[in-house]
Amino acid sequence: MRAGGDRRTRRTRTALIEAFNHLVLQRRQRKIRVADIVARADVGRSTFYEHYSNADALLMEALSRPFAILADAAAGRGDPARLAFLLTHFWENRRRARETLAGRTGDKATRLLADMVEARLDGRATSVPMRLASLQLAAAALGPIKAWVAGEAPCTAEALAASLCRTGERLVEGLAEGPGERG
Repeated sequence: MRAGGDRRTRRTRTALIEAFNHLVLQRRQRKIRVADIVARADVGRSTFYEHYSNADALLMEALSRPFAILADAAAGRGDPARLAFLLTHFWENRRRARETLAGRTGDKATRLLADMVEARLDGRATSVPMRLASLQLAAAALGPIKAWVAGEAPCTAEALAASLCRTGERLVEGLAEGPGERG
């Protein structure tokens, strides 16, 4: 593909993600339709489908940007200040955060985060299969966030961020493969 095509592809995908993000934060309705996204992004429906199979696929790509910060923390390499900033955003948009992290979409979000964590572990030897370890780390990071945005246990974004970063470090250490542990 030509360089111009790559640039055009990036611009289109960015426009679609930005349109989706705007709709997510502005709408009360849970379901955002492809028609809403393409209208906001000012692209054709066929253009949307050249890039994404459906709105859920776009949601997962949109989540990958903020989830990169969370994946770093879950993989034991978190930056508490950056994570606190992200968590503040989640808190300010907690209704959407609760919806995104619940049900079928929440399951997809957990798998997405696990994929990102697994990539950050760089094939590190673990005492359980890498996929299981990455799912464990993702769930350990998302569990407290789900409870926090639901208002089950109040604390500051800074305190939660520090805790998630420390927990990620300790869990990665705990998942390290010991002698004779892998079969």
